Amino acid sequence: MNLRTPVLPHARSSRRKRPPLPGRRPALYLGTAAVGAVLIGSLTGAGAPAGNPDLESVSVAAQLGVSAEASPAEAADAVAPLEQLVASRSERDAAQSAAAQAQQAADQAELDRRAAEEAAAKAAADEAARVEAARAAEAAAASARPGQGTSAPVAPSGSYQDYAMGKLGGSGSEFTCLENLWGKESGWNPNAQNPSSTAYGIAQFLDSTWAGTGIAKTSDGYRQIDAGLIYIEKRFGSPCGAWSHSQANGWY
Repeated sequence: MNLRTPVLPHARSSRRKRPPLPGRRPALYLGTAAVGAVLIGSLTGAGAPAGNPDLESVSVAAQLGVSAEASPAEAADAVAPLEQLVASRSERDAAQSAAAQAQQAADQAELDRRAAEEAAAKAAADEAARVEAARAAEAAAASARPGQGTSAPVAPSGSYQDYAMGKLGGSGSEFTCLENLWGKESGWNPNAQNPSSTAYGIAQFLDSTWAGTGIAKTSDGYRQIDAGLIYIEKRFGSPCGAWSHSQANGWY
């Protein structure tokens, strides 16, 4: 009784027609092929009849399409794309990390700049407040000294004409023009009131005219002269200019 396991023709045919794996030749297949060869040898037995083509052992490496003579260079070529992928990912991670660090440094620099500006502005404000406080203290000390800053302003005295002459710096020609102008308007009467308008006082100002002088409407003749001279200087430049305009137009 023969205990050898015969290799059926259709089984051998299916093994020989199995297509090799395309294009993949890693070195790991060589070890797998060697183990497969040992297993096939144990199954088929060493005592198979010589010269029987049906019982010839088939190389597993050949069935898998792996050459037994594959070089380490081929294995390295198979691993190279993975190594390149890992290197590329490492470079990308390093670039992203560097960019994040640069952005963080820029943000910190901007925060430091703003903090410095705020500190400088606060220091300037503190210095200005200190100077102002020192001035106020000096003014208060000066007003408290005996004979200084304690007397009330001296009220004007004398006639309105003398007061106006002093305001004009003693110019006789300008005072003559002013005397003629206000003599015509009110006769130098601080209480003169035009019955048909709001014209009032020595200069006969309307209510709207008072506002332009910065002096409120008043019955004080001296303040009326101050307001009248302010108006004349702004509008005509001098009392003689105002008198010429009044002569030509009947008003000034």
